[in-house]
Amino acid sequence: MFDFFRKKKQASSFNPQQEIARLAELSPPSTMISLIKKGEDEPESMGKAFFLRKDKKLYTEGSHLYLTTPDGIKSAKNRNLNAKNVSLEFSHRRIPHKMDCRIVGRFRLLPEVVETLDIQAKAAYKLLPTSSMKKQDKRQFLRYTLKNYGDSRIPLTTHIMFDVSVKMTNKEFKLDGAPVMLMNDLTLKNYLNDDNGEPFTTRNAINEFREVMLSKQPHERTVFVTKLIKDDSGGLVRKPDVELLLGEANVLGLDMESLRDVLFLKKSQKAGIKKGEENPYNLHPGEKILINFYHDYKPFGMLIEVMEARVQNEVIRPIEFMKEDPGIRLDLVDYSIGGALIQSSPEFLRFVLGEKIPSDLDENQDFESAPWQNVFAELEKPMLHLTLYPKVYFPDTVNQFKPEMPFKITIVGQIMRTHIAETSEGPVLQHGVQFAYEAQGMPLEDDEIVDWRYCRHIRDNKYLKDAHSHLTQLYGFLEKKNNTATASSGRRQAPSPSG
Repeated sequence: MFDFFRKKKQASSFNPQQEIARLAELSPPSTMISLIKKGEDEPESMGKAFFLRKDKKLYTEGSHLYLTTPDGIKSAKNRNLNAKNVSLEFSHRRIPHKMDCRIVGRFRLLPEVVETLDIQAKAAYKLLPTSSMKKQDKRQFLRYTLKNYGDSRIPLTTHIMFDVSVKMTNKEFKLDGAPVMLMNDLTLKNYLNDDNGEPFTTRNAINEFREVMLSKQPHERTVFVTKLIKDDSGGLVRKPDVELLLGEANVLGLDMESLRDVLFLKKSQKAGIKKGEENPYNLHPGEKILINFYHDYKPFGMLIEVMEARVQNEVIRPIEFMKEDPGIRLDLVDYSIGGALIQSSPEFLRFVLGEKIPSDLDENQDFESAPWQNVFAELEKPMLHLTLYPKVYFPDTVNQFKPEMPFKITIVGQIMRTHIAETSEGPVLQHGVQFAYEAQGMPLEDDEIVDWRYCRHIRDNKYLKDAHSHLTQLYGFLEKKNNTATASSGRRQAPSPSG
């Protein structure tokens, strides 16, 4: 019998005090506050405000919470916000949250209350929640975790990892208005160029390179070779450079003394004769190529000229000294196609902030205090030049899913938020970086101009997309293989039917 008279489940009634309790569990230090206007789709931003806190916990009274005056209305002292509806937006563990409230009014606080607060505010806005708190997580791509701080519940990605270095640029992001879609005047600063001070000679460059290579085991004497096809048409708008990855190649003849100031490079497996067409991976005399390699766990690069193209090897000579890639090295916590999460350090903060760094950086570790919130806001302004160095490891059993990756990927990003992660060793600062500009080429000379194209909402870096695609296929294959093995094991252990 069907129960046609069963009562429908009643929706749970909204309880502001429960929302205050949920907010207190998350305990965000600050929030962006926007004024909700009737008949308008977009709320009016009023800037950032800080939650009143007592003993580092959210200060509340029953169903009400308190906020400092938002940054955007400090100049408008007479603005009446009583009974206005506002929207609070803040982040917890890198995930945006939103909650609507009604402003009850702005009140002066009792002196005995002010003395107990972490922020010395004499007056504050009193708010009452009017909606349940909701997550606003709109991420379209998976995040691959490389550092979980010992939390076994968060699986680590080991097949495609990245080292990261950061350099400062001469540009800052615009606070309002449309972003610049194409930049050709971006330059790097605040790092030392690796110049040994000696005048360049081919012999000295070869000897320096040979010494580094001979310090390695024979099977490790390899370099990563990149050939660039550049637009030399002379037009106003240059086409993006075509980056051809010739892969790893062995450096030959290092143990022998040569009568010529040249080096010998094993020919790429991609080179060779193609019937009826020109093979772009073939090298020709006079071409300039880039070689990259690691030495003492540090990335180096060198510009090379092709002298001769032989059947089994290439004859090359350096036209500059080998140079270490500059930048501040950072730990990568996780990454996706559109951004990454990096672990901060005092060295990084000093590097980015410069003169704006707090004088008590090492002593003041109260990251939720107002001075630190101002520091986090300053971190969102500069355009940061990030270099990602892929580290790819695919065993033979899954080698078919291995993507082809370059030696390094360069991209310009913006710190969108700073998160305080609690670890067994204490609080750790993490910066969420959103990728914003993609390089349209690679410079062969130090003064060569490189175009940068805005890509924040396009997310079309081909190498990161390729890494995501191959990892997705790999995880699908491993999951299917695991399910098949589990089902087979169950069938073998099933008891035979009796009877």
